[in-house]
Amino acid sequence: MVVSEEGKLLILEDPSDEELNRAREHNGPIIIVLRKLGSVNVQGKHPMNIYILKSPSDEKLEALKAQLMARRTSTREVAIEGPISRRELLIGRVVKVIEKNVPTYFENACSARFGCNDCVNACPTNATSIVNNRVVINENACIECGLCVSKCPTGALAMVGADDNEYVALLNKLNDVKGIKRITFTCPLNTREPRNGEYIYRVPCVDAVSPEWVAMALAKSLEVSIECPDQSCKLGGADYAKGLINAFMGSFKLGITKDDALSMATDETLSERIIYMGIRRNDYVKALVRLRPRSKGVTNELLKIFSIHIDDVKCSFCGVCFAKCPERAFDVGRDGNKTVLKFNSLKCIGCGHCARLCPEKAITINRAREFPMSDSTDVVYDEVVTCRMCGKPFDTRRHIMTMKIKLGIKGDPEWLYLCPDCRRYYTAKKMLENALGVKGVKSYV
Repeated sequence: MVVSEEGKLLILEDPSDEELNRAREHNGPIIIVLRKLGSVNVQGKHPMNIYILKSPSDEKLEALKAQLMARRTSTREVAIEGPISRRELLIGRVVKVIEKNVPTYFENACSARFGCNDCVNACPTNATSIVNNRVVINENACIECGLCVSKCPTGALAMVGADDNEYVALLNKLNDVKGIKRITFTCPLNTREPRNGEYIYRVPCVDAVSPEWVAMALAKSLEVSIECPDQSCKLGGADYAKGLINAFMGSFKLGITKDDALSMATDETLSERIIYMGIRRNDYVKALVRLRPRSKGVTNELLKIFSIHIDDVKCSFCGVCFAKCPERAFDVGRDGNKTVLKFNSLKCIGCGHCARLCPEKAITINRAREFPMSDSTDVVYDEVVTCRMCGKPFDTRRHIMTMKIKLGIKGDPEWLYLCPDCRRYYTAKKMLENALGVKGVKSYV
């Protein structure tokens, strides 16, 4: 029986063979609810497009619907070498194709143009490359492991089942849907039924589970489990899952259940009412700030947290790092008569754009060893310079001295300490004095 068809999501309840045959032609995710039938056989569809639930609770069905309704990616047919079948010939195909869950690229979210290449470094088959500041994926070489997706710090890559849009839709739905206390990430090879209060989140491979996703669930007081059903899998999912769990255990005061799930393990209850926006780094920062009271003061390189060092002697306080950082990790504030350059390490994605643009080569970026216990830290101070004519603050002492050296300015000319507006007036006045051959021309401004 067809329950509903909402957009690209098809929901079937105890379907007949005829309905299953029609479902094979459906272009999108399918939920099959079994209440009377024991099992069904749906062949010819990618496993990430079929979700079979046996007598699910209303809460779990609503949560899955929210996840799949937010799906913005799809599997695609990829041409491969080999003889074509009779069926393919009859439908007009002249090449053999296979349905693959190849990552979808969202250029607007990508930081490759700023120097980020984490996806390239993560790919075990060299299927990912950067060409003209864009990520290019070799569909034939892709093995659907999802490592490029989990390593991307900005969410510019997504796969069916490994997409920030889907995940955020689920977590936000859980603000209203009660009864789900744990999220278990696993791949389609794991066919076990969910336990009481458990939501099984199927990803292409557990390699696709990012630290951002784990932190976002923990920040909502949910238990988090990562299950690899095949310990000998060539994709290395079991080792990756273990490393990610250990990274969180080593960085935060968390409990671990008998079946290796991360748990808050305390009577203290974090507010579950937290709304995520689907912007990966912003959501991650929100989750880490919520988890900060549980920090052990250290961090792990898997958690994608970076530190910065600025050479106090070289820095001219030009503001290039502040103006050009794609994640707005830098800020400028005042401390009395001083200007302060601040840095938020939780926002930094380690792309190195600031270090490459710094004209003084004063910036060095490293993986953080200590967890930041405040939203930002002061990295450079400088004296505020006020205009000698109008008294308005307009620059810093470091920047003025640097420009003086670069321009080869001799002495300490008066105009150097004037704001741009007063400097134009000063220049016009001097030009008029020289033209008239007099000094002290009266101003009516």
